[in-house]
Amino acid sequence: MHWKTPLPRVFLVISAVLVTVGTAPVHAADYLAMSGEQLYTRFCASCHGSEGHGDGPVAQSFAKKIPDLTLIARRHGGEFQRDWVETTIDGRQKIASHGAYTMPVWGEDFSQIGDPEAERATRTMIARLVDYLETLQQK
Repeated sequence: MHWKTPLPRVFLVISAVLVTVGTAPVHAADYLAMSGEQLYTRFCASCHGSEGHGDGPVAQSFAKKIPDLTLIARRHGGEFQRDWVETTIDGRQKIASHGAYTMPVWGEDFSQIGDPEAERATRTMIARLVDYLETLQQK
């Protein structure tokens, strides 16, 4: 059997996800209490790196280069397109021109964290992530 992704790479990715998500049970209130920076560290830094440059510990395990999140505005003509960033992070509305989607569908994952108002909680967490990403933009 021929594997498209070498097994060590698969184990590295799975290990990183487990470390990122953790093993202790977390409740919606725990995530809702987090700042955008804390959410980023928890869910994004393993791939995108602690400073957003696409150099996280598991970035090398992907065939496709992980985007540098400090360049979002530069890639969009100097404008930080908040709606586009929110849609990208949410991931439930696929953007065909982006090709294969390897990033987790955070909108789906966040909406299943046990909050009775899961969609509101999801939008709140994504908005905080977007606020934080805006602060990372290179001038």
